[in-house]
Amino acid sequence: MRSTRLPVFRSRLSSRTRSLLSSSTVTAPSLTSSARSSRNYLDARDSRQDALAQALSAGHRATLFMSLNIPGQEKTPPGAEALFSWMLGEIASVFPRRVVLIAACDLLGPYSILGIDGEPESIKRRCVELEALRPSARLVDLDVYAVGGVQVDRAALGLPSRTCLLCNERAVDCIRSKRHAFEQTIGKVHELLAPFRA
Repeated sequence: MRSTRLPVFRSRLSSRTRSLLSSSTVTAPSLTSSARSSRNYLDARDSRQDALAQALSAGHRATLFMSLNIPGQEKTPPGAEALFSWMLGEIASVFPRRVVLIAACDLLGPYSILGIDGEPESIKRRCVELEALRPSARLVDLDVYAVGGVQVDRAALGLPSRTCLLCNERAVDCIRSKRHAFEQTIGKVHELLAPFRA
């Protein structure tokens, strides 16, 4: 069955990123309070889920959701967009026949949803390799979904969970237990982004 290409959302990205995603500009709402900030972030997550559902309807065997994984309220610190663009280039090399279904930038940062006609498990393994190409890639999430919206995660492939930014424990465990000071975590983020700052 021939897949349908979905409209690409407009986004606030650099010319290099736009050239990779074929997208353009939108302005994120300003934040006036902590409560409004939290609500807006939740709204952004809900919108991403809606975008994913729309992308899944295109009928590709696998759907790749690429986003940044940066803690704190500043989701696009200096170097973040360059990192995002670099990973897009790596994905283009590994999956040359990918289809950009949706590309956007919201309060959580830039994201792209791609359709790939291949075995979801194999694609996820390649994505795990991409996430380990360099230390900075730790700040990128490459989530793969099979037909029907079933996520193909590391556990399904018998692979270990991603480790914490600051130690070798599972990232999810450190987040839940608040094992590390927030300042330490943000400091590590800026360290990882340093190679991508002009």
